[in-house]
Amino acid sequence: MARAEWIRAIAMFEPSAAPRSRPGDWLGVLRRDPRRAVDEEQIVCLICGARFRQLTNTHPRGHALWALEYKRRFGYNRGRPLMCRALCRLYAERAVRSGLASRIRSRPIVADPDLRRRGGMRPVTLEELLTRRDARRGAGRGGS
Repeated sequence: MARAEWIRAIAMFEPSAAPRSRPGDWLGVLRRDPRRAVDEEQIVCLICGARFRQLTNTHPRGHALWALEYKRRFGYNRGRPLMCRALCRLYAERAVRSGLASRIRSRPIVADPDLRRRGGMRPVTLEELLTRRDARRGAGRGGS
């Protein structure tokens, strides 16, 4: 996607560019910044507003989407788990205890040097753009 297209896409999600949200428009606020839909104990479906600990393929299928399509539509990174932070931590701790990493046979990025050379060639999602923007703003405040 060209830089001008990204700028237009970011402008759509800028809170200042959107009309002032009414108290009942919380779903619109979450859609502008999908990171806010993932909380410590729950994740909010950005289509219907239902709250879950984990969004499996079953719920997005009710909206005629797969999990990957859901992530693409709302700007999540492809690798982001659609689950609350507490559940994500629980699964990570369980994987460490069971030694899951030692059972993974190969890492393509390590095995194929050509993949390392193409490192920055992936599309950047809305979630990543918002995170980078917040980091730049935070660095600007800290340095002043």
